[in-house]
Amino acid sequence: MQNEWIPGKTAAGVEEIATRARRLPPRLRTLLILVDGRRGGRQLAELVGDISVAEALAELAGLGLVTPMPSAPHHPPNVLEPASRASAARGPGGGRRSLALARFYLLDAMEQSLRTGDAPVREHLRKATTRAELLEAFEMCRTIAAEVGVAHVATIETRFMGMLPDEG
Repeated sequence: MQNEWIPGKTAAGVEEIATRARRLPPRLRTLLILVDGRRGGRQLAELVGDISVAEALAELAGLGLVTPMPSAPHHPPNVLEPASRASAARGPGGGRRSLALARFYLLDAMEQSLRTGDAPVREHLRKATTRAELLEAFEMCRTIAAEVGVAHVATIETRFMGMLPDEG
């Protein structure tokens, strides 16, 4: 596979997200969730930060969970969607902003950081469907993380806020 390829989920990858049958390590699961068929390795690395994305993508490809997407011609944002909507959906550095992405990220971050103490916040996050509810859930996460001594809460907050869309 080339240096900068665009990974997309296979049917097995979609099934793995739903079932967790393979019990992927959290770092691989996070990356698999973020794979969307539009972002390349560099963009994914900006989102996940501390893991070797190239190696992790190769591992996911080896498991049959992701595959290179066929290259498509680049279209300006107004061809695919109105420019105002395209720019509003992008976060700092061009990353995509969405409630679902922010919720998935926070669920994974809390699972990795809290291990067994994430059940109350997990349920709250699953029910969160608005920006305000996600922010409330994040405050729960911050409180629990402080109680158990999670040192990287600031990093989680920065990434979470970067994925969360602005108020509409």
